Amino acid sequence: MPARAPPIRHSLRRAACAVAAVAALLALYAGWRGDLGRLGSPVSPLPAPPLALRDDLGHPFDPATLRGRATLVYFGYVRCPDVCPTVLEALGPVFARLGPDAARTRVLFVTLDPAHDTPTVLHGFLAHFQPTPTGLTGPPAELARTAHAWGIGWTGSDGRISHTSVLTLVGPDGRTHARYGMTQLGDPATMAAEIRAVLSS
Repeated sequence: MPARAPPIRHSLRRAACAVAAVAALLALYAGWRGDLGRLGSPVSPLPAPPLALRDDLGHPFDPATLRGRATLVYFGYVRCPDVCPTVLEALGPVFARLGPDAARTRVLFVTLDPAHDTPTVLHGFLAHFQPTPTGLTGPPAELARTAHAWGIGWTGSDGRISHTSVLTLVGPDGRTHARYGMTQLGDPATMAAEIRAVLSS
């Protein structure tokens, strides 16, 4: 005589227990990794690539000025019609929530269009945003190497450039911590909390 199938209620209970156990393990694993509840996409905590460029005042950029700060690095260009201005505008509410930590947080805007984005052009463009980023530019070959090292891809020229649009968060230790895409900039409170956590780590 074939064995009777277990009651449906018993089967559902066993399934629920199994799902709960898997969920608990995943949550525990995420907690070990430090990824649970994060807004930014985690990246390997490697030393940030160098930025051997010139700033928007025409001076050689000194990476030592980033020590002890959190830094958001963005690659774009002045004539970008919508994405770049949208990203820079989105940082205003983030910095408003940082409070005193805003003074220890910096934004760098690295151009992908050095033929047009001279230091003077960069400086004038970036002055329209709060916080005001520091613009970086340099020879095309050096900018190409720099963008590649930071994982930025782009195509096009002559004011029509399609590029990777991400903010990379670098900690006071000079290591990368997270990347923020367009869809992740709509939660300024959480982003500010993550910057504060990096500053205190």
